Amino acid sequence: MTEPPMILQGAARYPVREIILHCSATRPEWMANAPLSAKLAEIRRWHMQDRGWRNIGYHWLIDYDGQRAAGRRETNIGAHVVDHNRGTIGICLIGGHGADADDQFGEHFTSAQARSLRALIADIRSRTQIAKVTGHNDYAAKACPGFRVAGWI
Repeated sequence: MTEPPMILQGAARYPVREIILHCSATRPEWMANAPLSAKLAEIRRWHMQDRGWRNIGYHWLIDYDGQRAAGRRETNIGAHVVDHNRGTIGICLIGGHGADADDQFGEHFTSAQARSLRALIADIRSRTQIAKVTGHNDYAAKACPGFRVAGWI
């Protein structure tokens, strides 16, 4: 019998069982004509220079057009939710400035982002045993990701 696939993180090999969604809390015009690679570099700079982290905290970014960019390697523990980084994959949607936790997904994000996010979640589920998909606001008094993930899923 074959063991189901599992992504393991860090030297302690924490099994990845959760995906946590985030938003960049940026305005729609933020770096509007820049490629996703430039947005990734800027968020990486925020995390490394402004927060002193060793890399970007997220594993994935999704831009308005649905394009995805890898951040931190999935086998590395993220830095995206206090006390919930081990065994989780952090996905950040570009946008969400001024969002409230109870807003609808479509108020701040595009249908292309929704399709890309759903495809990415399915891809990650095919590579590890995901038990749940949550939002940053499920663990902290924050609006991020700008909607209730349980209602969107």
